[in-house]
Amino acid sequence: MASTIVIFFLSLSAADSVGFVPCYLDGTCNGSVALSNLPELGETPVNSEQQTANSQPTVLPERIVISEIDLDLPVQNPETRDIATLDEFLKDGPVRYVDSARLGEKGNVLIFAHTSHLPVVKNQMYKAFNRVPELEAGDSITIQGDGKSYLYTVRSVRKANVEDALIDLSPTLGQKLTLVTCDTLTSKDSRFILEADFVAML
Repeated sequence: MASTIVIFFLSLSAADSVGFVPCYLDGTCNGSVALSNLPELGETPVNSEQQTANSQPTVLPERIVISEIDLDLPVQNPETRDIATLDEFLKDGPVRYVDSARLGEKGNVLIFAHTSHLPVVKNQMYKAFNRVPELEAGDSITIQGDGKSYLYTVRSVRKANVEDALIDLSPTLGQKLTLVTCDTLTSKDSRFILEADFVAML
């Protein structure tokens, strides 16, 4: 019996290393992330204070700039999937999801931040992505990292329910960017999802 268990886990480990196991034992998946596995990105109480195949270096995003909506904020890169911990990071602004792509790497860079339409918000980071839903196809987004700028063009902005939507993180997509925030005017479970395509490194 013991040898059977050992063989099972060795087989599982080998399959995982070559990408045949779609999900981790904790329930998170390699190829996508459920919106329900991200923190709630909406209203808060008023008193809340690798290398690519072509060997080009990949870097973590450090800043997001969207001139169309006067957004210019640092991006954090916590090494965790824990929702409570991510909630704490979100108090300081946008966050890149740990399993998403880095800049210069095939895959989907997933960045999320709060939206709030409360009349009084002491911490302005709760309003970080308030104007993201105003963006339209063709608008430009610049993500900066390691002294370089990565230019993306908005493909779409859509609404989704947190329980139904998945964000595809697969490298087969090419180089993509996804921004996620709450639709606080509609529902606690409603999200805005912006999808953009990589254009060039500047």
